[in-house]
Amino acid sequence: MPKLEPRSEPRMRAGGRMRGERRPTRRRRLRCARAAARVFAAAILVWAAPAPGALPKVASINLCTDQLVLRLADPSQIVTVSWLSADPEESMLADEAARYPLNYGTAEELLRYDPDVVVAGSFTSAYTRALLRSLGYTVIDVMPELDIDDIEHNLRLVAEAIGRAERGEALVAEMRERVRHFERTKPSVPVAAVVVRPGGFTVDAGSLAHVLMTLAGLRNVPAEHGLDRWGSLSVETLLRTHAELLILTPYRADEPSLANAVLGHPALRTVAARRTAIEIPGAYFGCGLPDSLDAVDIMRRAAERLRKADGEAL
Repeated sequence: MPKLEPRSEPRMRAGGRMRGERRPTRRRRLRCARAAARVFAAAILVWAAPAPGALPKVASINLCTDQLVLRLADPSQIVTVSWLSADPEESMLADEAARYPLNYGTAEELLRYDPDVVVAGSFTSAYTRALLRSLGYTVIDVMPELDIDDIEHNLRLVAEAIGRAERGEALVAEMRERVRHFERTKPSVPVAAVVVRPGGFTVDAGSLAHVLMTLAGLRNVPAEHGLDRWGSLSVETLLRTHAELLILTPYRADEPSLANAVLGHPALRTVAARRTAIEIPGAYFGCGLPDSLDAVDIMRRAAERLRKADGEAL
């Protein structure tokens, strides 16, 4: 019989691999790392899941959803909101937002807050939202508000997601009562008005600002005659509108810019001096909230002053 050689033990190579063992490819290493990250993230989510009956922890990464969360959530729920919501030039609720940690809308930031629910805008970074979902987070996408119905829908959507449905219904009921009051007391003859924003931009018929102007008893003149350059209103067109009320929405007026220079145009200043002009912060038109109806009060009071002045002139 042939002599059997004793079986030798496989030798280890440098780096801890057996002789003959294939080196893991870069793709394989990445797959393993991703799988480990998913397992780790899932373990964190299970460990940090809210107790039955407890309100979920909430993070927001969009200016408009920040303000919805601030209006709906219990303060103890909010772990972070975006940095824009603490800027009074951008937000109606800047003081409230400044009480919380601020984020810049990245998934990496949110990991340390470990929220149960992330509220984002439908136009917030699609990559960030997809990454958060892949890690197991609940992400609520909120569409922009273009009318009162949109505001009510988003209030209910966010309220349900964060366990505050009753609060959402209460805000919707308050809004509806205010809207009914505006509609009952709306003057029969609307006042011709035009919104002038930095850069010469205005608002069209498909906007929340247009809806608020209508509730205030105003007639949005540019929406009737068409807009220049996709929403931009030239000074020449403005002079031809013969609007009775100018609504200016200054933005960082103390910072020189070409956009703000339009609001200082001599022709516009002349028009403002001859007619009634008011200022409304742009934040009232930027996001849809129950607070947006405050802009209706401001515009309605200005229109009433204008009617009273016209009556006295007669």
